[in-house]
Amino acid sequence: MKKVGLLVLVMAVLVWGQVSEACVGRTLYIGITGAAGDRLLAEIVSTMVSERTGTAVKVQVYKDNRAVYDAMRHGAVNILIENPERALALLGRPAEPNGRKAYDMVKSEYRKKMNLAWLEPFGMSQEYAPVVTVETLENYPALPKLLLKLAGVLNSDAYARLLKSADAKKAAKDFLKTKKLI
Repeated sequence: MKKVGLLVLVMAVLVWGQVSEACVGRTLYIGITGAAGDRLLAEIVSTMVSERTGTAVKVQVYKDNRAVYDAMRHGAVNILIENPERALALLGRPAEPNGRKAYDMVKSEYRKKMNLAWLEPFGMSQEYAPVVTVETLENYPALPKLLLKLAGVLNSDAYARLLKSADAKKAAKDFLKTKKLI
């Protein structure tokens, strides 16, 4: 009986060791252009994920939107912050004045054509939302649920106020604390 107990203990230690190593050294990369709005939203996502999960998150700035998508295609970026208006232009589609309809269109096309998943928008008038690789969703299955907490919490007034801050990282952290999200 003691041998069975010892075997169970050894197996538990081995399994725990493998599970705990699964998060060690893992880093999520958020790709953005140099725009202040992109930086702010990326810092909000970065802070939320790192504070709530302990996962390392790095924000990488690229020269333009095409460079961000190229990096994502090559596996150097896991998440980008996008809005349907820019996404429709990237897809070569005409502008859609109805924000929700535009969101639904790009969500569907991105999944089919690029294997990218649009998560729920942050709630501003321009409907910015995190876009994540399907592989990232498989590796971080709790990510959509965590980022869903950001849906609808950032209205246009709060966004404009936060954009005036000189330090996007501090503004993001303060905002998330105010909303009791971290």
